[in-house]
Amino acid sequence: MRVTVCELSDDEAKFLLDWKDLKAHIAENRPDLVLLPEMPFCRWMAATPELTQELRLRGIQRHKQWLAEIEALGVCSVVYSMPTIEDSRYLNIAYVYTPEKGHQRLHSKAYFPQEPHFWEQTWFEREQAVTFDSVDIGDYRVGILLCTELWFNQWARHYGKQGIDLLLCPRATSQGSVQQWVDCGKVSAVVSGAYCLSSNRAGEGDNGFLWGGAGWVTEPVTGSILTLTSSKSRFSTIDIDLKKSRAAKLKYPLNVFD
Repeated sequence: MRVTVCELSDDEAKFLLDWKDLKAHIAENRPDLVLLPEMPFCRWMAATPELTQELRLRGIQRHKQWLAEIEALGVCSVVYSMPTIEDSRYLNIAYVYTPEKGHQRLHSKAYFPQEPHFWEQTWFEREQAVTFDSVDIGDYRVGILLCTELWFNQWARHYGKQGIDLLLCPRATSQGSVQQWVDCGKVSAVVSGAYCLSSNRAGEGDNGFLWGGAGWVTEPVTGSILTLTSSKSRFSTIDIDLKKSRAAKLKYPLNVFD
């Protein structure tokens, strides 16, 4: 199986250039799955604690406008997250697009930070009954952890027990925390017995805030980094062997009785 991870600019003008380059990369490398960052199609809303309904609705509108661009990539599967209103709640929801089934809902984000530049408890709400259920996409199975959720490691194991092949983590994290996140991605691959994939925002955000980039793929059992994006190499496509993730379910620590 061939997968693509990436880092995309928070700045909307630079994002357009990044997207053009990503399309060229995809056309050349022809991946089976592309993972995008957390809510990639608008500037990061939760940078300020001053919530406005106008910006909330703009975030939804911007993402809806880009759905056709996702479809035009010509990829078997594209995973992303976007703001959505459901039952009067403003949610951050992960979706997968496939040509056969269109845009399918995967998971609603359950854990939100509340600190400078990440005022997510102010901006977003939690679904009344959040679930961490794996989903079959074609002939492989995925679990979703949206950014901060990756630190709640019990869910990585929970997904591993469900037999996932890929643990997908769209994120929006800072330059100063890159190493912490990469280390977490290594551990999560071991705990879940699955390939852990993450894509992130990059470049400069509001008030000079620096996003971290560093999209990764880490492998099951060892947690080794198979690829890591950078400002000089913003997109990476690699081949992975799903036999490894399936065999990992019989090994430590997945074989330890709960």
